[in-house]
Amino acid sequence: MKLLCTALTCLISVSIHSQTTATVGTIIRTNLTDILVDRYSLGTEVIIQNQFSLGLDIDYISRDVFVGSNHPWYLGADTHKQGFILEPQARYYIRETNSEGLYTSISGFFGYAQYSRFDEQSWGVSPPKWIASGFSLHLGHQLSIKRLIIDIYMGATWAKNQGMGIFYEDRALFPQPNGWRISSGLRCGLNIFKSMS
Repeated sequence: MKLLCTALTCLISVSIHSQTTATVGTIIRTNLTDILVDRYSLGTEVIIQNQFSLGLDIDYISRDVFVGSNHPWYLGADTHKQGFILEPQARYYIRETNSEGLYTSISGFFGYAQYSRFDEQSWGVSPPKWIASGFSLHLGHQLSIKRLIIDIYMGATWAKNQGMGIFYEDRALFPQPNGWRISSGLRCGLNIFKSMS
């Protein structure tokens, strides 16, 4: 949790500092599709030039899952999964439209979470941890209505989850935990330094 708090502090600091360095402004955004999988996103996009931007999204994971076991001596349990995902991103806007219009993006991600048993019993071995990394390639369209930002994107994600040893997260494997998959979403946000005129 200390790492998450530090990352959020850095995110806000970069956004405030970028007021003097960005040519268009700074966008503070959230990913609305993350809510469907019990993730809560806060991110920023800093416009470096008319066609280029850099961003960082931080997702907080909080959901109940059943963790199963492949070992007869160490049983699974109902758990609460809690952690975070860091996702840096670079974008190229097809036209010089000041953070609007069609864009391509590449982003990486790193995720980490821990599982807490509801019954508070010992796991008997080291508790399982979720660790994932990968990258995404997206094509999207960002629309600006005064300060309001609406961003729709679609593409592909490659993910690699580190094995949890004898444990596994018992859930529908869509999307699958490893390899390529289709990814899409909807973000909304505010361009906090953009002039209203």
